[in-house]
Amino acid sequence: MTASHPRPPADLLVLWAWEYDADFISLLEDACRARGVTTTICGPDDLAELAERLDRGELRAKIGLDRIWDWGGEYERHVPAMQRNIPLMVNDYARVRHAWNKLNMHAALIQHGLYVPYLIIIPSYEEQPILPPVDLTPLGGQFSVKGLHSGGSGVLQPATRWEDVLRQRKEWPSDQTILQAWVEPKLLGGRRAWFRVFYACGSTFPCWADDRTHVHEPVTPQDEARFQLGILRSMTQQIAGLCGLNLFSTEIALDQRNIWQICDYVNEPCDYRLKSTTPNGVPDEVVAAICDRLAGWVKRQARFISI
Repeated sequence: MTASHPRPPADLLVLWAWEYDADFISLLEDACRARGVTTTICGPDDLAELAERLDRGELRAKIGLDRIWDWGGEYERHVPAMQRNIPLMVNDYARVRHAWNKLNMHAALIQHGLYVPYLIIIPSYEEQPILPPVDLTPLGGQFSVKGLHSGGSGVLQPATRWEDVLRQRKEWPSDQTILQAWVEPKLLGGRRAWFRVFYACGSTFPCWADDRTHVHEPVTPQDEARFQLGILRSMTQQIAGLCGLNLFSTEIALDQRNIWQICDYVNEPCDYRLKSTTPNGVPDEVVAAICDRLAGWVKRQARFISI
């Protein structure tokens, strides 16, 4: 009888469930294949038994990329099994949780000399349903209202009244609410100076990202030279050093006083819908470059992991 040998572990295990992630996953598979990186992809139909398969050794990988656990509930049931069986995560679970808390990042950014809009935090609706008015004067008349652990800024409208706060905080009743001074960006060459910068394993990809429409355009080398936008890269590298993540995006704006402000600190997981299929998606060439950087990082890291 011939002894059976376990299947060698994949270099990268990818978990996904959101239908709009399909293009990103396809581009990532292509990038990995081009670099000789082996992958195992677990999609929506593979999640029910994911934890059990990991613990039984049926799924083996050196590195994991989890695009589903932020949904919570049944979509994060596998996290302990991933932590037991996958030696390295592209984005460590504990570091992501830390970065999701906007107060953590707000304090860290200020401590390291980066500018962020003025912030007021108020209790959750469940903790304190009846809330006495708060002095909004420091916010400057207009402000955004967000949940403490909310994702990207989306297409927001400025709030101006305490009644706006009371209404919106009910949308995330268990989470605290943050009020952030509204940043009105300058115009650079006729475009609003609001940017979304993608970070991938040491590389930065700055995009114009109109805060009213969220339509993205890559920052060209000519843009970078003409408007001195290299600061977007250095600020994003600083954020990467503070949050310890290998994949994320951040939103940075140049305000009317010529101050660069980090308005949405760390977004993870990123929305990588392609601009070719979604009007306010990420330029296709940017997503392809992100996948290439990630595949290269996985190849380098996998060499030093044996399981």
